[in-house]
Amino acid sequence: MTNFTTARRNLVESQLRASAILEPRLLAAAGSVPREHFLAKELQALAYGETHIPIAPGRYMLAPLCQGVLLQAAEIKADDAILVVGAGDGYMGALAAKLGGVVIGLESDPALSARAADLLTEYGIDNIALVEGDLAAGCAKQAPYDVIVLNGATQTGVESLLAQLNDGGRLVCVEYENGVGRARIYRRDGDACAGRTVRDLSAPLLPGFERAAAFSFS
Repeated sequence: MTNFTTARRNLVESQLRASAILEPRLLAAAGSVPREHFLAKELQALAYGETHIPIAPGRYMLAPLCQGVLLQAAEIKADDAILVVGAGDGYMGALAAKLGGVVIGLESDPALSARAADLLTEYGIDNIALVEGDLAAGCAKQAPYDVIVLNGATQTGVESLLAQLNDGGRLVCVEYENGVGRARIYRRDGDACAGRTVRDLSAPLLPGFERAAAFSFS
């Protein structure tokens, strides 16, 4: 039987600290929020591995390092309003809720959204609300946000989401260009947004963020 308490401690030390994820509040959240709680029983033994875990067709719980890189780059403050795009299993939202103020979890799959809402309630997190909708469109009704986290990768950019940031707001994602994935952070400064690469990183694509296949005559 897996000792999940030990597994969480090992995750913090061996996967996060060892890869320069050092933000104390993030490490505390990763060490306290049970990843296994947000997975189906038959998948819980995989919770603390180093790979992305499938939770539904085409959907994944991101690997711990991927989540850590994105959340550390976001520099979440205790009173930040956060949008998690692709709330999925609820775990990324749970971490964000530990770090920030109010969290909106946007999810396009009704079954995933309902399950995540139940799991978050079971765990006792009450500063997150799940909203169903098109992931690529964001959630303008609740904007602006201090932080937007893509819980997956994009091939198509994030321009439509940048408009939903507060002045000084940050958006973090894994962005693919020419087949190479990179963790990126974008910051809004007035009407302008600038992005920079944090590190090379891979993640599964989120629905709606796939580049359309090029037409071929062959």
